[in-house]
Amino acid sequence: MTLARPRSLAHGLVAATCLLIASRAASAGDFFQQQVAPILQQKCLSCHSGDAPEGDFSLQSASVALADGYIEPGDAAASHLIDLITPTNGTAEMPKDADPLKPEELAAIRTWINDGAKWPSGLVLKEAPVADFAWWSYQPLTRPAVPQIENNWTRTPIDQFILRRLEEKGLHPSPEADRRTLIRRVTYDLTGLPPTPAEIAEFEQDRDPQAYEKLVDRLLASKHYGERWARHWLDVAKYADTCGYDKDKLRPNAWPYRDYVIRSLNEDKSYAQFVQEQVAGDVLFPGEADGVLGLGFLAAGPWDFIGHVEVPEAKIDGKVARNLDRDDVVSNVINSFCSVTVQCARCHNHKFDPITQENYYGLQAAFAAIDRAERPYDQDPEVLRRRGELQQEQAKRKAKLAQLEAQIKRDGGPRLEEIEKSLRELQALVAVEKSPEFGYHSAIAGSSAAEKWVEVDLGQAVELQQVVLHPCHDDYAGIGAGFGFPVRFQIQVAQESGQWTTIADQTKADYANAGLTPFSTDIAHKSVRFIRVTATGLRERQHDYILALAELEAINAAGENVALGAKVTSLDSIEAPVRWSRKNLTDGKWARDPDPNRSQKIAQLGAEKANIETPKRSEQRAKLQASLAAIDRQIAELPQNRMVYAAATDFKPQGNFQPTGGKPREIRLLHRGDVQNPRDEVSPGVLPIGSDQIWRFSSDLSEGERRAAVARWLTAEENPFVWRSIVNRVWQYHFGDGIVTTPNDFGRMGAQPTHPELLDWLAYQFREEGQSLKKLHRLIVTSSVYRQSSDHDAKLADVDAGNQYLWRMNRRRLEAEEIRDSILAISGQLNETMGGPGFYLFALEKTAHSPHYEYHKFDPADPASHRRSIYRFIVRSQPDPWMTTLDCADSSQSTPRRNETLTSLQALSLLNNPFNLLMAERFAQRLQQEQPTLPEQVDRAILLSTGRLPTEEQRIELVAYAQQHGLVNLCRLLFNLSEFVFVD
Repeated sequence: MTLARPRSLAHGLVAATCLLIASRAASAGDFFQQQVAPILQQKCLSCHSGDAPEGDFSLQSASVALADGYIEPGDAAASHLIDLITPTNGTAEMPKDADPLKPEELAAIRTWINDGAKWPSGLVLKEAPVADFAWWSYQPLTRPAVPQIENNWTRTPIDQFILRRLEEKGLHPSPEADRRTLIRRVTYDLTGLPPTPAEIAEFEQDRDPQAYEKLVDRLLASKHYGERWARHWLDVAKYADTCGYDKDKLRPNAWPYRDYVIRSLNEDKSYAQFVQEQVAGDVLFPGEADGVLGLGFLAAGPWDFIGHVEVPEAKIDGKVARNLDRDDVVSNVINSFCSVTVQCARCHNHKFDPITQENYYGLQAAFAAIDRAERPYDQDPEVLRRRGELQQEQAKRKAKLAQLEAQIKRDGGPRLEEIEKSLRELQALVAVEKSPEFGYHSAIAGSSAAEKWVEVDLGQAVELQQVVLHPCHDDYAGIGAGFGFPVRFQIQVAQESGQWTTIADQTKADYANAGLTPFSTDIAHKSVRFIRVTATGLRERQHDYILALAELEAINAAGENVALGAKVTSLDSIEAPVRWSRKNLTDGKWARDPDPNRSQKIAQLGAEKANIETPKRSEQRAKLQASLAAIDRQIAELPQNRMVYAAATDFKPQGNFQPTGGKPREIRLLHRGDVQNPRDEVSPGVLPIGSDQIWRFSSDLSEGERRAAVARWLTAEENPFVWRSIVNRVWQYHFGDGIVTTPNDFGRMGAQPTHPELLDWLAYQFREEGQSLKKLHRLIVTSSVYRQSSDHDAKLADVDAGNQYLWRMNRRRLEAEEIRDSILAISGQLNETMGGPGFYLFALEKTAHSPHYEYHKFDPADPASHRRSIYRFIVRSQPDPWMTTLDCADSSQSTPRRNETLTSLQALSLLNNPFNLLMAERFAQRLQQEQPTLPEQVDRAILLSTGRLPTEEQRIELVAYAQQHGLVNLCRLLFNLSEFVFVD
């Protein structure tokens, strides 16, 4: 009979018997243990085991695997498992998200079931250990011996390795390319720009035997080198200027990281430092701007605004968002620097490489405290040093102040708590008589010790008897009566401005909040024009501090308030009419409490509280607050911080997005990657490189120390991944393919190196000789293998059609940025200004939900957009259509190698895009300015776009075309030449 399909299995079963080998053993039991069990352990048990297996189907033991009708022993045709894994029209329901099983694999499964599906009694399967460390990429890095080959062709050790492999395969190298091809090739490779006609002519005519080497040195010293090679790194790092996901918010301060990469490459910073700055620069290089700027790497990828800001971390969607965010950080670090697919272990042990879930979540724990946010940095080392010193002193005093407050609270005991509770209740009662004009309110301050003042000008000198200050009432934050009345203050008077006499000094001890009870002071017939109230201790509002007064009265001998309507000035003011305004301080309106007993009770409780706190402690508090205020002023006087979007633990909260303050989040191993199925807590760690390596860190390490430990592990001599990874990337960008053609995957599912000894020799040399990327470039581009012609040879292609052994140079199409920059360059429009915020290639329309990036509304004539393409503002959700057509990188994912396609859309874009139309006009204008006649203009156009002069036949044809269709259309045509967009 045929079983009805269990619905849950259709959604949960994963490759239960994938890749079974069709062979028989001496007995059914042996067959199962030798052939079936290992595959179930490696491929299936990560999902189909445990207390809650996927699809309610477990493969751990016979009692569960054979119990629910998925397998009918002795009858494969009746087994529902066969229905699931048998392809129909080329696809099968299972294995899910994988290729269907091969016919021989299906036959093997049927054979096992038809033979009775024997499962040895008592055998319980457990998930198999991950792969061992025998794979090539895990082996220690050593310096292979350079092959000794007698041949005039070789110039560098690279050539010796390449030539040996060519000879082994019966191949031979191609002749050297001509000088025009060489200068165009190496100039594009190292700078991303075309050589000028003058540079080509100079190189072609230079008879110096070292002419090519001098050319290479000049290009490596160019500022354009960093711009070109930073683009490669930013592709890998997933850099963009927006967050991605639904709302795709702007990151206006992402660009300092981009500029950091460019500058680091131009400075030829050692690769170890470059790596360490991007993982833990703030810890390993304190006091250096690059130590913060480099952390833009950890924040470079996509970020879910809704999942972080609009959803609390306690909710499932919030947990998912933060788990995926840490996954992006971990995968970016390990993929980029190590070329290892660690993310495969998020849901189960890695299927092919020796990486467990514990290893993976250990890396999450190493980055568990950081988030992505705006972070301040200082370019001036001296300013950075001074700011750090002040912030350390600030932290010490805040700690002392917190200790003092805790001591007061502890010694005050229950009675102090009762007093504070009663005061809050009394002060929160709404006054019966209260006008809409509340009074004067200063600007908000971050410290109680920030000084504020407000001043009344009576207009002329008047003999006064008394000055009275009336407290405010506001419902904000439940403070109520006495809102903003200063904790410490003084009242001063003067006949002439600046000649102050103090008439009330409340700066030595805290003034308790007396509700709506006025504060008054007698001055005994003194002649006064100016009255100033200076607050030296501000009252807390809600996590910040202010000065607020409802009214200032100046009473003369007749008992009249002569301050009514007087002019008011102040250090600052919130000015939020009608409630808060300077003029409200002298408008004769203030909140009145009709119950005098309440105010009296508030005053009594305030006095009792001051008594408990003791004058000595109040004085100590005042000194600490004054010291903090002084430090605040010194910090404020320093040059303003710049901001970079980077890894951060301290930043301004935004909705549910709250900083950790450096406290690592608890990280638990998630069974099958499910945030609702957490298991044991995991300590921080890295990836083991060998079976005996200690890879865990102590959970007691601080947030910064955890990242620093990862950075040191990455750049350790014994870590073979990092050094092999970077030299393989550099090789790929010069030759089109890496020595390992899967640059982000050095594992068992990636490719093996075509020249393993060369890869190790390059990595060893690079690591041991200063880790200079420029030296590595020079070594590669000065080799004979790099200088070969790209001409085809049918006989050699029969042996090595893919040119993996490099018997010729690979021809390549220019990347999108190179095409755009070249069009700007030959049109005479390229603006070489470096650095700074990115330019828009769209019209930005901001909405309440998310910004709109309108590319069709952009004016290509905007000169601000004529800079190099690396400085453009990159949008994740709506990438530039013109650049995308030319195979620009997708910034939402790591792009270690770009696609290189040939489509009709590319030709149409290069002909008809508004940018190309405008640049064709500018190109034609340049030609007309530089040459007087059309034939000469044609010669100049071909020379600028291809680096050579046209043949006589080509000149005749192109001149005729320009005469018929115009010089502008000829320029459009040249932008589409294969010789323009390809490098030989």
